[in-house]
Amino acid sequence: MGVSRLYELQQIDTSLARATAHRQGLDGGSGQRAALAAAAEHLETIQRQRAACQSRLRALDLQIQSLQAKRTKVNTDLYSGRIGNPKELAAMQDEVGAFDRQKAGLEDEVLALLEQVDQLEAQAREAQQAAEAATAALARQEAVFREAAAAADQEVSDLTARRAAVVADVEEDLLRRYDLLCERKGGVAVVAVHSGICDGCHMAIPARLVTRLEKDPDLIAACDGCGRLLVVR
Repeated sequence: MGVSRLYELQQIDTSLARATAHRQGLDGGSGQRAALAAAAEHLETIQRQRAACQSRLRALDLQIQSLQAKRTKVNTDLYSGRIGNPKELAAMQDEVGAFDRQKAGLEDEVLALLEQVDQLEAQAREAQQAAEAATAALARQEAVFREAAAAADQEVSDLTARRAAVVADVEEDLLRRYDLLCERKGGVAVVAVHSGICDGCHMAIPARLVTRLEKDPDLIAACDGCGRLLVVR
């Protein structure tokens, strides 16, 4: 077997390189995975904010209850009749007023927090929907990737088997020359001659050489321009 067999090997190697690059370039869902991570992080942020608001609401409720208890006690003492000192009574009335003002401030904060919680609840629902959509998008892309990867792996496997069969038919010294040329010439060691022109470097091939190649497909001849082995097609 001569250069015609090498040309077949060249075609297989070219297809194998293309198939391997295609397999390596398949999208396994990196973009969708990043989108899901961002959506999950956004949802978690909202949930933390909501939890913080709810925790503050519980703390405010306890403060209001404590103030109410203190106010009730002072108010009870104020109207019990047991205290007759006008200054002490005035101080107690001022204390009740302070309790009321403090309680009113806390209740205003409660109302603001309740409104914020409602907004965060709505945002959490939207963020949850976004996260679910991102999860579904990732699952779809992963399914597409698995199918494409299986097909690409099969193509690479088939081409590898074909290559092994062809290599077995090529003489060892010729195969070494082919490998060396592939290494030096960007993976292309054997090129076709079309209409007297080398497909590798587009230089004209002498007519006498073209005629010899046409008569003997296994003739070993190299292009003077690029050094690649030639076959007529």
